Amino acid sequence: MNPKPWLKDLKPYPPGKTLEEIQRELGLEGPIYKLNSNENPLGPSPKVISALKEALTEIHLYPEASYKTLRSALAKRWNLSPENIILGNGSNEILEFVFKAYLERDDEIIISEPSFLMYEKFGEIYSVKIKKIPLTPDFKHNLKGILSSITSKTKAIFLDHPHNPTGSTLKRREWEEFLGELPQDILVVLDEAYGEFIEDEEVPMGVEFLKKGYPVLITRTFSKAFGLAGLRLGYGMADSSIIDILNRVRQPFNVNLLAVKAGLAVLQDEDYQKRSVELVFRGRKYLSSELSKLGFKVYPSQANFIMVDFDKWCESLYEFLLKRGIFVRPLKAYGFINCVRITIGKEEANKVLIDKIKEFLINFK
Repeated sequence: MNPKPWLKDLKPYPPGKTLEEIQRELGLEGPIYKLNSNENPLGPSPKVISALKEALTEIHLYPEASYKTLRSALAKRWNLSPENIILGNGSNEILEFVFKAYLERDDEIIISEPSFLMYEKFGEIYSVKIKKIPLTPDFKHNLKGILSSITSKTKAIFLDHPHNPTGSTLKRREWEEFLGELPQDILVVLDEAYGEFIEDEEVPMGVEFLKKGYPVLITRTFSKAFGLAGLRLGYGMADSSIIDILNRVRQPFNVNLLAVKAGLAVLQDEDYQKRSVELVFRGRKYLSSELSKLGFKVYPSQANFIMVDFDKWCESLYEFLLKRGIFVRPLKAYGFINCVRITIGKEEANKVLIDKIKEFLINFK
C-alpha cells in the first residue's frame, strides 16, 4: 500500500525532549533547568494529585461520553453554554477537527510566518493550500496583509495569540477592525494556548468576539497555566453550530478519564491558578529587565516565555548553557537565527540562568 503522495516529504513536528532523555544523551549530573518547552514549573496542583489518586480505581471504565461535567465547568468559567464547548486531546486535536470537518483538498488557509508549526503540518497532512503572511516589522500578526491576501478559496485563518514564539499580541481595536472587514464565511481560529498570561488589559480574549457573533473558534489548553501538559487536555469555544459540526468528526472518548478528572480539579484550585500566573508575571519582568541590562534585545511578551536576540553570541551561548544543564529553545526553525525562546521558570531557575549568562559574557565576550 502506498501513502498519499503529498505525505512523502512531510517532516513530523519536532517535540521537546524529556528530562530523562536530555540527561541520558548529554550525561548531565546535578540540577537541570528545563526552560525550553513552556511547561508549568510549579508542577501539578495538589488538588489534581488528590483527584487522580481517587480516579485510579475507575480507569477500567470509560469516561462520561458527552463530557458534560467538564464542559459545563468551562462554560461557567466563560459565561457560555456547554453547547459552545468541545474537548480535545490537547488543543492540537481541536485544530485538527477544523481540517477534518471544514477543509477539502486544495482549499486555502492563511497563517502567519512564522507561527505555531502545527497549523502548517495539518495543512500538509490534509493537502490544503497554505498561504503564509510574514509578521509585521515588530513581529506581530499582519492583519492588513492577511485581509488583502484572502481569495475565494480561503476557508480558515489560524492565528496564535499571544504569538508563538515572539509572545506578541494585538490590541482590541486592531482585532475589531480585522474581524469587521472579514467575510463571514471564513472561520478565524484564535489559538490562545498562552491566553492566561495576558497582562495587558487592552489585549482582548477571543471569547469577546465569539459573544459578538464573529465567526471565531477559540482554542485553549490545560498544558500551560493549569500544569497538565502530560495529560493532553484542551478545549475549543465557538458558536454551537460550529461545535456541532466539530463533534461529528470527534472520536468517541477522545479525552481520557484521568484528564477529565484532573481538569475538573484544577479548575477548582483558584490558588494554584493564581500562583501560576503570578510566577510568570514576576519572572517575565525579572528576565526581561536583567537581559536588557546585559545589552540583549528582549521582545515584549504576554506569554509564559520571552524571545531574546543574543546576536552573534546565540549559538555559542546556547551550547554553553546546554552543558550546564540549562535548556532554552533555539529559534532557527522559525527564521530567527540569533534568537532563543526562554520559558519563565521558578525564581531559582531564572536567577541561575542570568548568573550563567553573566559568566559566559565574562569568559567569552
